[in-house]
Amino acid sequence: MSRSLFWRVYLHGVLLLVVVTIFLLSASAFFSHRVRSGLPVPPFLHFGMVFGFLLLALALGSIPLVRQITSPLENLTDAVVKFGSGSLSTRAGIERADEVGKLARAFDEMAERIERLVRSEKEFLANVSHELRTPLARVRVALELAAEGDEAKARAYLAEIAADLAELERLVENVLTAARLDVSGGRAGLAAAAMRKVNVAGAELVDGAAARFRESTPGRHLSVEIGGALPEIHGDSMLLRRALDNLLNNAAAYSDADRPIVLAAWADGGDLTIEVRDLGIGIAPEDLFTPFFRADRSRDRNTGGVGLGLALARGIVEAHDGTIAVESTPGVGATFRMRIPGIHRS
Repeated sequence: MSRSLFWRVYLHGVLLLVVVTIFLLSASAFFSHRVRSGLPVPPFLHFGMVFGFLLLALALGSIPLVRQITSPLENLTDAVVKFGSGSLSTRAGIERADEVGKLARAFDEMAERIERLVRSEKEFLANVSHELRTPLARVRVALELAAEGDEAKARAYLAEIAADLAELERLVENVLTAARLDVSGGRAGLAAAAMRKVNVAGAELVDGAAARFRESTPGRHLSVEIGGALPEIHGDSMLLRRALDNLLNNAAAYSDADRPIVLAAWADGGDLTIEVRDLGIGIAPEDLFTPFFRADRSRDRNTGGVGLGLALARGIVEAHDGTIAVESTPGVGATFRMRIPGIHRS
């Protein structure tokens, strides 16, 4: 550990110690000479020697005090240097009640947040890589089998490939949306300047989501319930569509094909409230909005999904100064409710 800070701080004390020591040695020799010679000792010499001893005691006594002040600062400096060089697990670990202790605790909290963020980013990239490999591997196997089989098998494998490509497309779109959320202001929100905001009619948003869902999942029953005239909202139409599509896709992925899905919307105090209800397997509270979490742990494409939808939906809604809530019971179903301010509040 470097001790340069201690010596820089205590340099004046060291100079004072040297000067006082030389003065006391000289004064002692002069005092002894006067006493041996029987000469009177000047009063100022007595005062000077007393004052010199006081300065000597002060200089020596200040060493532990300076050491107590500079030691934690040196530890904190070393921790900052190590953290800056890439050792993200480094912590100052200084427990003090003074300002230095507050600074050290602030650094440790900051380092913990940064390490957690970097770790989550690495996990995110690892999960994306894994999710990309899975459908690509299925596409490769299907192509190999189609090349060896007859025309009927080839057509069947083409349908499998189309489903895998659709899964890849959803994953890429979700990853791009997640990157846009991060770049524009973090997972909890977007900078207004980074969003392409326009006036969006609530009815168009809901009707468009219902039409896209029915087209992509023709075998599912979707019930649309609109309670009166819906307000306009001011926001990024692409992101809002993505959030609502993710909620509907999540409802379809985690409920049986014969169970209905309800898409409801109504005006609430000038705000737009949209609700998606399903009678599926539900999600435990601790697993809600967790990226790459699957309520069904199987790898089947019909139940597995890519696990980004709910986390992105929350980020998008919060980016529009809205809120998203959920009522979910495992084995019973889930209800997701998003509320976005109307134009009068935007």
